Amino acid sequence: MSSSPPSSSSTPNAPPSSSSPNTQASPSGETKHYGSNVDLYDGWASTYDTDGNILPMVDDLIFNARVVPLLLSSSSSGPQRVLEIGCGTGRNTVKIKQNLPLGSTIYAIDVSEGMMAEAKKKIHEMGYGASSSSTPSSGFAITVITDVQWALLDVQTQRAELNALVGEGDPVDIVISTLVLEHVGLDAFFSAVGAHLKVGGWAWISSMHPFIGANTGAGYRRSEDGAKVHGVSYNYEIQEVMDAAKVHGLEVEGEVVEAGVGDDEKEAVAKFGVRAKKAVGWKIFVGFLFRKTA
Repeated sequence: MSSSPPSSSSTPNAPPSSSSPNTQASPSGETKHYGSNVDLYDGWASTYDTDGNILPMVDDLIFNARVVPLLLSSSSSGPQRVLEIGCGTGRNTVKIKQNLPLGSTIYAIDVSEGMMAEAKKKIHEMGYGASSSSTPSSGFAITVITDVQWALLDVQTQRAELNALVGEGDPVDIVISTLVLEHVGLDAFFSAVGAHLKVGGWAWISSMHPFIGANTGAGYRRSEDGAKVHGVSYNYEIQEVMDAAKVHGLEVEGEVVEAGVGDDEKEAVAKFGVRAKKAVGWKIFVGFLFRKTA
């Protein structure tokens, strides 16, 4: 791959029939299985944090450097309400919880029951309380662990359920969504962010960089047969993301963060593991800090 980004494409990085599971052989002979994003992440949940995927590792480093200080700064004004779109295995849910004052509330949503189970386990193991469940008038289940409220829902299609969870007309202080953007339509996603973030509030959104997104998407290798499993991913150019956010009152604050494993192979492998070899010199991560201005 060249050192300059490949051409843009916001079409799905999956066959047109990807709405139904199917298995195909790539030109290299590798077997690839395409299914829904729910199936992808339910199948990946138990190994997501341990399979050597370098993108979440880079995401973790940037989150610690950029987002944790923002959480601490915001906490100086008292308890915060945070909407986390795509909590996944709870990598960042734990960090959000650790860096907010008592009395804060995290609304953690995801489409994958398997990933959310891992996230709940992390929170429980950190000693943040036992779980309890309730079913509000909307009819969908909410599980509460102290001040973390969990809900299985799709931000693109279940706006009524999201309103019931967070509170319609009761915007949150912060929205955080990491490595979700490639799986959603930009307008539907930013419409939800804009609707639920208060004016003056901030949102941190990260994603796979378009440099590699043009040729791949999130996925894992299935242990039983070695097939590469994918869901449906879209590749968005950085300007596309910024333009879509602006429509919903969200302006980029500061510089867009573009990052990778670095240019030194030895250092990259030492820091991120052997899978970093193929990504030396590449941009694989992009992160945006948005401010709600209107």
